[in-house]
Amino acid sequence: MDKNENIHIKLEISRDPHTGALNLLTRFDPNAPNFIKDENGFSWSPTPEERAFLNEAFDLIFKKK
Repeated sequence: MDKNENIHIKLEISRDPHTGALNLLTRFDPNAPNFIKDENGFSWSPTPEERAFLNEAFDLIFKKK
């Protein structure tokens, strides 16, 4: 299995213009099998690969501080 096969999100790093702090934004694929939109809102159940991807990104941001 390809390492990225179960990753249905995109991460974006931006810098807050007022504080200079880095922000991590997550973009969801609305067609992903683990993303649901209904009358109550949105639901996302991250895959193990998505969790690892997010953890790696958070580690990179916090190591820079």
